[in-house]
Amino acid sequence: MAATPPEEMMFGRRTHFTRGMKTAIFIFVLFLAILITIIVFPITETTPTWVAPLQENVYGFTARLAPYVLVGLLGATVAIAELVSTFQTYPREALRTRWAWILIGVNVVAAWIALIVVRVTMTAMNPTLQILSVGVGFQAIIRTRFVLAKRIGDDGDEGEVALNLGWLYDQFQNLARTQIDLELMNKRRTAVTRLLEYYPSMAELYDIAWYTITSRATLTREQEEQRKADLEKLLDPKAPENFAKSSIALMILENGGQAYVELLLTQAMQLLSPEAMPMGQPANGDKLIWQLVEKYTLEELVALAEKVADSPKVVDYVKEAAKPDPAANTANQKATIAHFLVQQIGADPLQKAME
Repeated sequence: MAATPPEEMMFGRRTHFTRGMKTAIFIFVLFLAILITIIVFPITETTPTWVAPLQENVYGFTARLAPYVLVGLLGATVAIAELVSTFQTYPREALRTRWAWILIGVNVVAAWIALIVVRVTMTAMNPTLQILSVGVGFQAIIRTRFVLAKRIGDDGDEGEVALNLGWLYDQFQNLARTQIDLELMNKRRTAVTRLLEYYPSMAELYDIAWYTITSRATLTREQEEQRKADLEKLLDPKAPENFAKSSIALMILENGGQAYVELLLTQAMQLLSPEAMPMGQPANGDKLIWQLVEKYTLEELVALAEKVADSPKVVDYVKEAAKPDPAANTANQKATIAHFLVQQIGADPLQKAME
């Protein structure tokens, strides 16, 4: 059974996640619309008798539920703000990870528990103050270290008597941040690999990276100059070419973001085959790729591309990717070319040409 390509697996997960989010949002909005309709439905003489008791019950249920919804929203907002500030380059991708939702969920559940404790122990407190004290105060408390006593003239922590309520949350936050970063590593590697597939030339990558840095509107002059200097260092002839290309591709991703890289890849595919954008690899694509890698040399793959490709840009790409490179693995070069041919030409023409 053929394995699913990594980019297709990631696209499928992203598609399922997007559909799930849209479905959840639709159900939530529909639920709110039904509640609001029942609450504001006017009661007249012609209204059925069962509507008034239903309206009172729904209103009472909403009134009891509202504090928990508000507190949960405040806790979720704080967690989302922390994630976005931590992963400024990939905020959307970070929020799509499993550990991001675990972190948000922990904040929401902790806020609910705190509200229950406050409402049980401080029954005389105004409900609005209960919501504010938990929604704002609790989030600050679990992130705070309280110093109860400190030795005079001591600048260190040894002479302190402290209550560090934020230690446990810090440990969990660090765990979540590390797991999110590791999960994003897969996406970053996939994006870099695809950039190198469609932009194999050092000159192309350098031009794109330079433009990406200069077109950023939020960078200060010092930040822009520093990033340009880092880019120039990668052009050192002593540096391995594969390392330099990968580093420049990563710099493009870091400065432009995931959506920008996807735009670059889409444009590259349109230039290579404007009349037939690849609509996804066929089911037997992996098997065909292995056959091409095992059966053909790099020179024979170039000849095959010249035989079956209608677009000269496809042939030029294959020739560029097949150039001898002492630092590159020949099998990887052949796999890249084979994958590209399957995407751009299709399985059936390649199968016929191989017979």
